[in-house]
Amino acid sequence: MSSTQFLIDAATRHQIFVLRYGAGRARESVIILNRLRIDVNARLALEPSAFQAQRLTDVLRDIDRMTRTALGTLQAGVEAAARDMVISEADFTVSMMNKASSIDYITPQSAALTDAVMSTPMSTKLNSGVTITDALKTFSVKKAAQIGTVIVDGMTLGDTTQMIARSVGGLINNLMQRQITTLVNTIINHASSVSRAETYRANKKLVGQYQWVATLDGITSLLCMGLDGTVYDVDAGPMPPAHLNCRSTTIPKIRKEHDLGLKIKGLRPSIGSDGVKQVDSKTTYGGWLRDQSKEFVDEALGVERSRLFRTGGMTIDKFTDPTGRVYTLAQLESMAPITFSDL
Repeated sequence: MSSTQFLIDAATRHQIFVLRYGAGRARESVIILNRLRIDVNARLALEPSAFQAQRLTDVLRDIDRMTRTALGTLQAGVEAAARDMVISEADFTVSMMNKASSIDYITPQSAALTDAVMSTPMSTKLNSGVTITDALKTFSVKKAAQIGTVIVDGMTLGDTTQMIARSVGGLINNLMQRQITTLVNTIINHASSVSRAETYRANKKLVGQYQWVATLDGITSLLCMGLDGTVYDVDAGPMPPAHLNCRSTTIPKIRKEHDLGLKIKGLRPSIGSDGVKQVDSKTTYGGWLRDQSKEFVDEALGVERSRLFRTGGMTIDKFTDPTGRVYTLAQLESMAPITFSDL
C-alpha cells in the first residue's frame, strides 16, 4: 500500500493535538479579555451611579487606553505563538515525511519560516486574505470601538454606571470571547499550514504535490468536504484554513521512487475532485478512531472515555476534544511518539 495512508493517519492524529494547542492559545486570550472586563468595570465604578455627561470624555479616554493596551498584549502573544509554532510544525512535517520515504528531507530555515507565517495572507475566504497581524489589528480596533459605543449608548439612555458596566461585561464575556477563540484557532491552523507549505517548497524537487485532508466528522464544512482528497502542485493550490475555524490540513505526495510502501491498516474517506476514494464517504471520525492504537485513543479521549469507546459503550461523531485539555508548544511536540505509535 502507498505511504499516503500513513501520512493521512499521522497528519490526522497530529491535527487533534494542534487543535488542543490552538485551544490553549485561545484560552490565554480569553484570560486577557477577562482582565480587561475587570479593569473596565473598576474604572466605571469610580464614576457616580448617575453617569455624568461632562465626564464622558475622560471615561472614554481612560477605557480606550486600557482596552488598546490589553488587546495589544493579546496580539503580541498570538503572534509569538504563531512564530514559535511554525518552526515546531516544520520539524514535525519533516519527521513525518522521513518516516514514509527512503530519503531524508530538509527543514526550512527558522527565519524563513517566521517571515512566511507573518507575511502570508490567510485564505482569501477569510476577510480578503489578511495576514495574522492585519486580522488581530482589525479585531482590536473594532472591539475597542464597540466598548466605547456601549458606554456612550448607555449614557445616552440614562443607564447607571452599574448598568453600563454589565453591558460592557456582557460584550466582553460573550461576543468578544467567542470571536477571539475562533480567530486564534484559525490563526494557529494557518501557522501549521504555512509551515507545511514552506517545507514542501524547500523540498520541491522531491515533493511536487500535496493533498488536502479534511476532518473526519459530521461537522466538516461542505467546502472542505469538496476539497478533501484533492491533489495540487506545490505553490499552485490553496492551503488551509479555507474558512474561520477550519480544521483541515495537508500531506505531501511522496514520489513513487522514494515511497517505502508502508502497510497501514486504517482507512478513511477521501471525497475529492475524482469522487469517493478508499472507503465509503459516510465513514466518521469514530470509525477512523477505532482503527487507532490504544495509546493514541487514551490520549485523545482520556483513559475512562477511551475504555468506554473501545468497548462499544460510547460513540464519537465530532472531531472535538472531550477532555477539554489544552497544550503548550512543548506538550504539542511531546505528542510525536503517540502520533507515530503503531503506524
